[in-house]
Amino acid sequence: MSGDDLPEGWTLRLLPDIAQVNPPLGGCVASDDAPITFVPMRAVDVEGGGFIATETRTYGEVKRGYTAFRSGDIIMAKITPCMENGKTMLVPKVPGDICFGSTEFHVIRPNDGISGKWLELFLLRRDTRREAQVKMAGAVGQMRVPASFLQSLQVPVPPQREQSRIAKTVEEVSLDLVAGIDSLERCRQKLHRYRASVLKAAVEGDLTADWRSEHPDAEPASELLQCILAERRAHWEKEQLDTYAEKGKVPPKNWKAKYRDPVSQEPKDLPLPPHWQWVGFDQIGAIQGGLQKSPARAPKRNHFPYLRVANVRRGRLRLGELHRFELTPQELRKLRLEAGDVLLVEGNGSRTEIGRCALWNGEVEDCVHQNHIIRVRLPTGVLPPYVDIFLNSPIGQSAIQLAASSTSGLYTLSVNKVKRLALALPPAAEQQAIVDRVEGHLSGIDQIDAVLSDKLAGATNLRQSILHQAFTGKLLPQDPNDEPASRLIERIGKERDYGRDASR
Repeated sequence: MSGDDLPEGWTLRLLPDIAQVNPPLGGCVASDDAPITFVPMRAVDVEGGGFIATETRTYGEVKRGYTAFRSGDIIMAKITPCMENGKTMLVPKVPGDICFGSTEFHVIRPNDGISGKWLELFLLRRDTRREAQVKMAGAVGQMRVPASFLQSLQVPVPPQREQSRIAKTVEEVSLDLVAGIDSLERCRQKLHRYRASVLKAAVEGDLTADWRSEHPDAEPASELLQCILAERRAHWEKEQLDTYAEKGKVPPKNWKAKYRDPVSQEPKDLPLPPHWQWVGFDQIGAIQGGLQKSPARAPKRNHFPYLRVANVRRGRLRLGELHRFELTPQELRKLRLEAGDVLLVEGNGSRTEIGRCALWNGEVEDCVHQNHIIRVRLPTGVLPPYVDIFLNSPIGQSAIQLAASSTSGLYTLSVNKVKRLALALPPAAEQQAIVDRVEGHLSGIDQIDAVLSDKLAGATNLRQSILHQAFTGKLLPQDPNDEPASRLIERIGKERDYGRDASR
């Protein structure tokens, strides 16, 4: 926005003309034992939601190495993704009026005549955050908004009285929006709990208890497992014979003794319904890691699409943006995804996102996967949708998180860890009944969730639209009796100059 676009009585100024950026504390505490309000980053809610839970520390603990600010200041997260999420807030009245907090905050102290609430709202605008994001600098994952961005930020300044009217009106409207958003979020949380309860009932057998009573003669999963293991051994023997034949050798005596049966898995504290069987993933699945991205794989002539962690969500794939890398024909044959493959995320910064999985249904031709995704290929008789349901259920997720834990505090899966996971395997016919019933429940949940997501996005967009109207002078009618903002800026400048002269 240029100065010519502003309503009459407004003026366009740099932020330092109306506020101090990262000022000194401007006060002192008498004793190192004095209690001080401490604000870690986690204590600041997103979208200007205020404090969640502050801490109390002593002045001696915080006076060095932390950011100092006062009641009435505005703190703004400088680090990604906290800044983009709107961890910006006007600091309320606190004991002693002095706070310390994370070093990842910028501090903005409004000058007299500038409404702190109004300035907070300006900094929470989506446009302001986008401008800040463009100016970020630093390493990936540790990018920060430099102080120079705030020093050069242009702010449309309305008359003092209009600032207050804008802040009050936006706050009143926001209260209604927040109440609506909270209600929508509670509905989504209930949906997510219902989804989890459906999946839990499915893999514990409760969802198909009536089906079992109606089909008492269904082939037990133990017999299915024996067929799978027999086929697995036959496949291994064929591979060995093919290898000997390619080398022109005769198989040695007792060569079949080299075969090693996969280890079974059976959690002791999780009983199963009749005719179900605990099995290890190594018994029923071909577990395969992916290829690591490297400069040598930059697309040249034989490049193919591959899946990254970002493409595999929980229970679904996001294929809008696929990257490509170079493959040899042998690599393509070995790693080409097939319909029915189950894909697991090998590692994630969030413990709850490790092992999220989705099904590949052959959506893209000649597609492979990166090393941060593990592929499970299942035999006939084990339905991929059922395995997807199990892994995304509370029981499956708990097992994955336990397997992924480590003493270093990092959480990652591996091919060997996936092999050691246990699966509650129902009879083949009951697997299909489970899949059908789960899909019937979840289709309705997904439809409702999509509606709630749209409404939440609409509420967020509405608030941003209100802020846009507010800072273009279109939210409220101007009062011709208001003192022009230019005179306010003149007074601020004179007071600043007077303060400098007095300090000399």
